[in-house]
Amino acid sequence: MLVQDLSVALEAVSAAAEPWVGSAWREVPTFMLFFGLLFLVSFVLWYYVVGVDRRKAAVLASCVISTVHGSLVALGGYEQLLNWPSFQVDMRNTLQQKLLNEFSLGYMVADMLFFLLPFTPDDVVFMIHHSISAIYLVGCLLNGHGAIGCIMMFFLGEVTSPVFNVFSVSKELRHRYKAAQVVFDYTSPLFTVAFVGVRSIISPPVVAWFVFTVWFRAKLIPTPWRIVMGSCVALGMVASQIWSYRLLRGYLKRRRRVGQLAQALDGKKVE
Repeated sequence: MLVQDLSVALEAVSAAAEPWVGSAWREVPTFMLFFGLLFLVSFVLWYYVVGVDRRKAAVLASCVISTVHGSLVALGGYEQLLNWPSFQVDMRNTLQQKLLNEFSLGYMVADMLFFLLPFTPDDVVFMIHHSISAIYLVGCLLNGHGAIGCIMMFFLGEVTSPVFNVFSVSKELRHRYKAAQVVFDYTSPLFTVAFVGVRSIISPPVVAWFVFTVWFRAKLIPTPWRIVMGSCVALGMVASQIWSYRLLRGYLKRRRRVGQLAQALDGKKVE
């Protein structure tokens, strides 16, 4: 698992952090540092080398760390889900499952901290989604159970992440580079179908089963945490539907503009 390889490479940082944060969270500061450095390096490259403004540089740097997180979590999650025959959402965390949760928590915290900077975009839904995801991760790590369920939720959420970030990068750069416009025109319908399909068609019944199971059958997780964790997943699904609506509305609006432009050009040709 690539996340485990990364953890081994950064073991010295985790060992130094453990006396301060405890064994349950020993990898979280390490992964926060990893994503923080990746964000800063990406920001410098976008701002000073490519030459975009600070706001765009922050968005593009966030896309870079989101791609790394989403790709590794989707790959690692797929491996874990293949070895989950019982569908017990409150099973005891294995070392690899705990590591994936710490990896995601480190990413969420680092990304939220950077988006609190004054020159970064203001996206309330984004911050809420990251916050409730972080709360769920904390519950899994604190109680030592339920990481596999979190991995399943993140797999559903991050499986479209690579396409999403290509779409987002091309969207930010399309007015600057013709190639970015071409990529945007190609990925816009692809990502819209993929995101809406996963988040608004496939995920709702899975999430409904998951939330019910966490609330009423996950007896190995303390009741207060079961309520909080199940509620976090439900709220995350609401945020996903808001994003699906925004994405679909934006895509349809662009299609209407293209249609109107084509009609206008045809009208001029007739004249």
